[in-house]
Amino acid sequence: LYGTGRFADAEGYRVGGKTGSAEKPTRGGYRQNALISTFASAFPMDRPRYVVVAMLDEPRGTVASSFQRTAGWTAAPIVGRLVPRIGPLLGVRPDNTRDVDLSDIDRLVPEKK
Repeated sequence: LYGTGRFADAEGYRVGGKTGSAEKPTRGGYRQNALISTFASAFPMDRPRYVVVAMLDEPRGTVASSFQRTAGWTAAPIVGRLVPRIGPLLGVRPDNTRDVDLSDIDRLVPEKK
């Protein structure tokens, strides 16, 4: 799992998505400490059927998010907790064969030691 949306991981569901964090506008500029954080996702990515969007207005960082307020730390984890709960209600059951095992794939670039 890579990228800022990795905290949306829901085992067996292959969630894919895009994070977005934006400073809120104010007269003559932007409020630097006021964010809107969004994570737009789809699942299951091997056959996308559903879209889930989580949007937070001025999220606050917590110890769990290392006090980060951006979407990868705030909105994406919401989707990661929601998908396993709503998937079965929508007829999508977890399937661990959907999870990609990269352990036997050769690296294109060797690891630095």
